[in-house]
Amino acid sequence: MVKKTLGLFALILYCIIPVCAQQTRQAWVDSVFNSLNTNRKIGQLFMIQVPAQTDAARLNEVRSKIKNEEVGGLIIAGGNPVTLARLIAGFQKESDIPLLIAQDAEGGLGMSLDSTLTYPSPLVLGAIRNDSLLYELGKNIALQLKMIGVNLNFAPTVEMNTTPTLHYQSFGENKFRITNKALAFMKGMADQHVLAVVKNFPVKGLTITEVEKGWPIVQPAVDTAQVYTFRRLFDGGLTGFIPGSTELPLFYSNMSLARKNNFTSQALSSLFTGDWVKRNMNFKGLAFTDMRNVPPMEEKNSEGLASLYALKAGNDVQLYPEDINNAIRKIRRQVRRDKQLEEQLDASVKKILAAKYDAGLWHKEVINTDNLLLRLNTPQSRLLNKKLQEAAITVVKNSNNVLPVSILDNKKFVYITSDTTQKPDALYHYLTHYTHADRYTLHQLPQLKRLAESKDKFTIIIGIYPQTTPEALSILKQLLGTFNRHEVILCDFGNEEFLRTAGQYPTVITAYTNTREMLEGVPQVIFGALAADAILPMSISDQLKNGISNTYSSLNRLTYSIPEDAGMDSRVLTEIDSIAREAIKTMATPGCQVLVARHGKVVYDKSFGYLTYEKKSPVTERTIYDLASLTKVSATLQATMFMYERGLIDLNKKASVYLPELRNSNKKDITIIDMLTHQAGLAPFIPMWPQTMKDTTFLPQFYSHTRDAVHPFPVAPGLYGSQAMKDSVWSWIIQSRMAEKPPRTPYPYRYSDLGLMIMQHIVERLLNQPLDDFLHQNFYEPLGAYTTRFNPLDNFPVQTIAPTEIDKIYRKKLIAGTVHDERAAMMGGVSGHAGLFSNASDLAKLGQMLLQEGYYGGYHYYKPETVRLFSTKMYKGRRAIGWDRPVQSEWNSPTSLTASPLTFGHTGFTGTCMWIDPEFDLVYIFLSNRVYPDRSTRLNTTNIRSRIQDVIYQSIFDYCAHSQ
Repeated sequence: MVKKTLGLFALILYCIIPVCAQQTRQAWVDSVFNSLNTNRKIGQLFMIQVPAQTDAARLNEVRSKIKNEEVGGLIIAGGNPVTLARLIAGFQKESDIPLLIAQDAEGGLGMSLDSTLTYPSPLVLGAIRNDSLLYELGKNIALQLKMIGVNLNFAPTVEMNTTPTLHYQSFGENKFRITNKALAFMKGMADQHVLAVVKNFPVKGLTITEVEKGWPIVQPAVDTAQVYTFRRLFDGGLTGFIPGSTELPLFYSNMSLARKNNFTSQALSSLFTGDWVKRNMNFKGLAFTDMRNVPPMEEKNSEGLASLYALKAGNDVQLYPEDINNAIRKIRRQVRRDKQLEEQLDASVKKILAAKYDAGLWHKEVINTDNLLLRLNTPQSRLLNKKLQEAAITVVKNSNNVLPVSILDNKKFVYITSDTTQKPDALYHYLTHYTHADRYTLHQLPQLKRLAESKDKFTIIIGIYPQTTPEALSILKQLLGTFNRHEVILCDFGNEEFLRTAGQYPTVITAYTNTREMLEGVPQVIFGALAADAILPMSISDQLKNGISNTYSSLNRLTYSIPEDAGMDSRVLTEIDSIAREAIKTMATPGCQVLVARHGKVVYDKSFGYLTYEKKSPVTERTIYDLASLTKVSATLQATMFMYERGLIDLNKKASVYLPELRNSNKKDITIIDMLTHQAGLAPFIPMWPQTMKDTTFLPQFYSHTRDAVHPFPVAPGLYGSQAMKDSVWSWIIQSRMAEKPPRTPYPYRYSDLGLMIMQHIVERLLNQPLDDFLHQNFYEPLGAYTTRFNPLDNFPVQTIAPTEIDKIYRKKLIAGTVHDERAAMMGGVSGHAGLFSNASDLAKLGQMLLQEGYYGGYHYYKPETVRLFSTKMYKGRRAIGWDRPVQSEWNSPTSLTASPLTFGHTGFTGTCMWIDPEFDLVYIFLSNRVYPDRSTRLNTTNIRSRIQDVIYQSIFDYCAHSQ
């Protein structure tokens, strides 16, 4: 019974509220209307321009028209938003009747105001499948307009593209998609009380059927396909429309009328379309007319006559009128004589007042200019702009299913730009976030010809820009004929000449324009980080027709966005910059990389400082760091998880089961899981290198200063080790002492590198492959982690690698490009506990794969339960299997105290860390060379890494608080 009563009450409210709202609206309109005399009523018909150059004389002229003629509204032409907001506030204060304030802002305030955003063109929006984004755009633009006091937007554009060209001011050529987008945009504005007035009602011809006392009777001919959208907008409550203003064919029912007609076709269309639309399309809104399209009358005493004609023709609002004072006098005189015209005037004024009520002008709104530019350019607005453009990237051809590029291993990539002025080359920059690619320009013909003749198969990605010349396109066409054996992906950024021929190629993407957002977004679509879901909005050739769409889902690769896209506050995250600079200033480290990814989006990726304190080479995102003990979890543990999942090892079995040489040692009973949780009783640290030296001399059975068959393993620049040294290291590990403990009790937690060094031998024994080769083939290359590898000097110049220590004890030189850890160096740079190098961007791919429970880039590296098992805390300590974990509410935790209990990760001695938090869907990476030049401990004592992590979590908490 209670439910029925509540339901009935809700139904009554649902019926009553709209009625009450309508009555309130009508009461306000009537009260204002009844206070107006004839002059004031006529003044409401006019909307005048506020010039962009706001000098005192022009502003005084506007104020005079507001005060003396009491015009109904203003049209913003341009200028600075803060200045305009103050002017509009002043104009509203000076006007007895609230003013309609209009702006042409279909693409945002940036179309005419400085220091503000411009959103994508209608053509780009036309490619978007999801019309809810158009609603958000309308809402966002409306909110920005309201901030400066504008309440009417001459938008959206609904013209239909009828020619095979890139018509940027059209949503396309499909009337249904145009209509749905326009309705969504209009609804977004209406929900924020900003009125929509659509331009260019499509009249395609005019017929004069009679001329009575110089007054023509006009019958417009309209394009029924294009009128469809207007009809739907009218039904949806459109505030108003403006007729098109082009010259049109003019017809007469008989030739004698041609001599009687004194109006041009442009004037006839502007003046007489409104009344025809009202009568024939049941339009109840406002008919606007642009008086700039009505030429001055040549009759005697014609001042203001055009405005009288506009009213007589059935128009409600006159834009850009001339000589308002004379227009008011002429209309007033005629209204006194013509009762029907008086009724028409009253009806128009009431509709104008009703529109003002709908715009929220029934109550005074304070225009706040405090921090206005910040409020107009919010991260949310920039994010919407980014999402709109990404959603419009269109895969127009994918004949061979090359896209998305899912497999990266055993592939060679090449990027060719058709324009050498693209500096910096944002497209190439973001391509290299996913794979390594050699870069060429079309001018490098000898190299490109060699590429075409190569026996290797390449994936070639080509960027084509609006400024790409016809000559360059001709060269490109010839080259494409020689690339038949390669996979070629053509990326267009708005070159119409290329698009007309693009249908002959198998793989083509178009972004329509070369904005930075598009240049960043296309690589993400190519590699499946972003889904492809857009539609070609127009026909560009016989092969590429309107409606073409090749779609695919995301492969769950990392994307690149701004913090707000991942539920983080960008202003809070900037505090990381201060902490990083503090680390450099206090000489905790000469430089560092910091990366934050949340919800699969890299939202912070910055480099700070220099490779050394000499400040010669700055750290960039391509700088490669020695990961130190991050090797344990990023390398050896990955191979261990691989073997576990395939049943090759049992974590609870003894290591001696897999390594028979341990059976007669003091390590015969240690288990794999005890080694990985540092509870096997292994020695914390064994130097080992003193046993290969006599005083300061490198013993020849272990070392050589030249690389040869006997000494193939790099120890330091100009120093190489022998297989005998690797064998000796393994022997010394086996012979090393174990910790003391009471009988029949487990070993306590004691961190040791030896367990992971032993684990390396198990991996290589069971997989019959060197650890580094296995990981490169099965993880790093498929992930696209090109810089993540052992012995980076085999692939990268030393200038790209951050040096670690000036080793004064063992190697007696600066260590750069070879592993910092002495025992890993003795192993030739490949060890289970150290030796891996990477930059932050590539290491993040591994971290994200683990966060996604083994899935990345369309491939399952692990089962989810495997990742969960290894990252779950074991025993009473804080450790998981291989992974470190936070210690909740304890000052000595390796993480921020705000990290969730599910967090897992590791730190590295060189000043590195990677932390993965499943609860917050977060990956955090910090890389540095804090041991340069002499193992400074300041990075640890100042808690740089955990303080940065504090900021990361605070940005999440603040975003949540503000969004609520």
